[in-house]
Amino acid sequence: MTQVQQTLTVADEPLSAVLQELLGTLIAVLLSSSMSAVHATATEVFTEAATADVEIAGMVIAVGLLGAGTMFRVRSDRAAATIFGALGFAFAVVVLAVAVHSNGWLTRSDAPVAAWFVDHRTRALDELALAVTTAGGPAETAALGLVVAVLLVWRTKRYGPALVMLATVGSASMLCTIVKLIVGRERPPQSIQLMLETDFSFPSGHVTGTAALSLMLALIAGIHRSRGVRALFLGIALAVTVAVACTRMYLGVHWLTDVLAGALLAACAVTLGSYVLHRLDSGGDATDATPPRLLMNRISL
Repeated sequence: MTQVQQTLTVADEPLSAVLQELLGTLIAVLLSSSMSAVHATATEVFTEAATADVEIAGMVIAVGLLGAGTMFRVRSDRAAATIFGALGFAFAVVVLAVAVHSNGWLTRSDAPVAAWFVDHRTRALDELALAVTTAGGPAETAALGLVVAVLLVWRTKRYGPALVMLATVGSASMLCTIVKLIVGRERPPQSIQLMLETDFSFPSGHVTGTAALSLMLALIAGIHRSRGVRALFLGIALAVTVAVACTRMYLGVHWLTDVLAGALLAACAVTLGSYVLHRLDSGGDATDATPPRLLMNRISL
């Protein structure tokens, strides 16, 4: 009997040691997994926070450049106002492009806005959106621009404004295509598209072309008009741009950041085009014909 108990005791000791070893290994694995999960979570949180900080800082810089452009415009320094204004719009487009490429903080509203438009679809709005987006298509915008250019030349007997308008719209569209190829953003899912679009999404070509053309037309039509009339033309151009942007999101073929980038890109091109229009309208007087000095010498605050 004593020999049997000794045998069981000897047999129990290895079993207990094995169980303790397994328990220790299990605890180590759990701790290791927990630490890995905590590390991964912390890394993700800090990365997103850093991305958000960078994007916010970029937008602050863009707003600062636009503010400087407005200040120079108030001081009647059109050259500096144009430089800072164009840089501000261009910098905002770059910040959006970086956010889109890295799926950053600025893109978080894309999916909720797209879902909101999908939830508010009706048959009547479907037809209206298709009509508006078709009228604002690249081919239709180019055709309308050519017709308006011919009418401008026929009525004013001047080629300058018409050429500036065409060059502004054409350069905005060309830049839009280049940015599309660089960023390479995919379209929203085809399951929410009311019309099939398969090329790259960022930025919106419809919004870029429509905004550039409508804003240039507003500027040309407002030459030598009162401030109220110019504001009315500008308001109409902005309303047309917003309408096309909303239809693109309503149809499920663009994200919110796509249409915002398209509008900003058009604003950059129009800022440069408006300065050329001003030079043409001023007749190249002595003030405007003087070569601009170095930018640092122009900033005399």
